[in-house]
Amino acid sequence: MIGPKFAKPTPTEEARAYDAATFRDHGVCVRCLRVHPIWGVNRDHRKGRGVGGLTVVENLQLLCGSGTTGCHGWKSSHPAEALTSGYAVPGYADPLVWPARRWVTTVMGTVRQVWVLYRHDGTWDEITDKDAVWRMQGEA
Repeated sequence: MIGPKFAKPTPTEEARAYDAATFRDHGVCVRCLRVHPIWGVNRDHRKGRGVGGLTVVENLQLLCGSGTTGCHGWKSSHPAEALTSGYAVPGYADPLVWPARRWVTTVMGTVRQVWVLYRHDGTWDEITDKDAVWRMQGEA
């Protein structure tokens, strides 16, 4: 099935999306909460550009390392696990509705891993584990 076509963002819109994702993710890797000592963090496309992923904030996340190192390398080396654990979006899916996994800081200062839906405005909404599974199975 061929999905709808969307206009490619302008260079200015892409720059804003990169900045918004960096701000949203606090400049650290969403998978391990670190910054790689050599390669830092990458603004990674959750849905790859080769399968129609656009440079829009809901399709971006920060991952440490490069495409072959750190969490970015893990995502590249483990595509099936990256999909089911929320760090990649399949070519047929919309990043606005495909759940993402991230760490959040609680009011007590501890961190916990949650499922979220990224929004086009650079924010996110937390969802339940059950909702995340339903969405990945196409039932939501």
